[in-house]
Amino acid sequence: MDVRITDGDIVPNDNGDYAYISGLDEAVQRVRMVVLTDKGSFLYDRNLGVNYDAFSPNDEDAAAKLDMLVKEAAVDIGGVETEVLSYDAQNAVAAVKVTYNGRSAVTEVNISGNL
Repeated sequence: MDVRITDGDIVPNDNGDYAYISGLDEAVQRVRMVVLTDKGSFLYDRNLGVNYDAFSPNDEDAAAKLDMLVKEAAVDIGGVETEVLSYDAQNAVAAVKVTYNGRSAVTEVNISGNL
């Protein structure tokens, strides 16, 4: 169970307490956080995130290479499988499919701040 985060902020519920998420929603949020974090930049876990140093957004195989990077970064998220479905180099947006316990969701992630 995780606290829901939207646009970088913790989301309160109607009582003013933290809103919690679990299951597929939690898995998607964790993958988004990993993809949006440049590896080595998070003070409390230097292994968290994606190493974008060798990634070239204009590479012919950018989506496939990004898929490998995301899979590597998300390997420690228990029970989660990821697949980069597409990558828009012009806008630096990746469509990432997240599968958890047989259920899937697609989330778009803007990685322009990491490149």
